[in-house]
Amino acid sequence: MTQLDLTFNSKPNPRDLFKPGSQNYYLYQRLLNGPVSNIEIVRDMCIMNSTGRISDLRQKLKPYLLDIQAQQIPDGNGKWLYSLRG
Repeated sequence: MTQLDLTFNSKPNPRDLFKPGSQNYYLYQRLLNGPVSNIEIVRDMCIMNSTGRISDLRQKLKPYLLDIQAQQIPDGNGKWLYSLRG
């Protein structure tokens, strides 16, 4: 292996971490495209247990030195914005 073979900034492919078609797969794929709110997760993606799925993703992404940042939206009445970090 040469140094050119190593890519430190690449994020794992969703299919390498999760079963294709699963809620975790779709949520991670969505986070790769940018931030997503808990409202979008529930209403648009039909994932009712958004906090549980976020926890699943955090656990799988930890070995890759990636995390999901949760930021409360001011005056959002319980609305949170999740984004991929690392």
